[in-house]
Amino acid sequence: MKRASLYLYLAFLSAQAAALVVGWNLIAAQVGIVENPSDPYNALFFVAYVLFSTAVLILLLKFYKGAKLFIIAELFLEFFAVQLAAVLFVSETAALLIALAAVALRLLVPRSKGIVLGFGAVVVGALFGASLDLFPALLFALLLAGYDYIAVFKTKHMVALAQGLQKRGAELAVTIGYGKDSIQLGTGDLVIPAMLIVSAAKISLFAAFCGLAGAMLGVTALIFLLEKRKSYWPALPPLVAGVLVGLAAFWASTLL
Repeated sequence: MKRASLYLYLAFLSAQAAALVVGWNLIAAQVGIVENPSDPYNALFFVAYVLFSTAVLILLLKFYKGAKLFIIAELFLEFFAVQLAAVLFVSETAALLIALAAVALRLLVPRSKGIVLGFGAVVVGALFGASLDLFPALLFALLLAGYDYIAVFKTKHMVALAQGLQKRGAELAVTIGYGKDSIQLGTGDLVIPAMLIVSAAKISLFAAFCGLAGAMLGVTALIFLLEKRKSYWPALPPLVAGVLVGLAAFWASTLL
């Protein structure tokens, strides 16, 4: 196994564990962004939101030649995510200072970009997981996995979007490793497994751990594909499939 693949294992596991801790506290605090967590139409709404946001980004990349707008949007997301996670454990003032420090770190230390962006992604995933029950979360994940496949292999607009944002200094991907021996993982590839794992935690921690184990199976499949052919791969299909395998094992265990 290449060093970057090992880093991917460790980074993904750490990210999902962090998402579970944050998500567990969000659930306890009853924090959510939808009125009815069990409504499957929430999944359709969020898919529509993702498609709309992607279209807006593509248009901006085409007609807006600057970089500041994209960087500001990334920094705002990171600030919001870090503050949301921090306020669960410290005072609002301390959470604000921690979020500002994270943004400053992202700007002043280039190598911290992946850590700050990755943490922001898993907090967003934890928020979605705390907001949605498992069935709508699964529906959302499956629809996005299908879209990810089409966007990478068929239309290829997700590849162009990622490359365009990277050229402007803002990214939708976390780079793990350095130089040629590196792997890029999209922020959505951290958000969606985190959402499913946290949503499963509403059932039980054992269900969440089964989902996490399944996600690691998905990472194994993804690494196999990446080592077989270094290229852009849609990561959500194997990751979501892995979580489904883990949850299927959980449901099977309840029948014993």
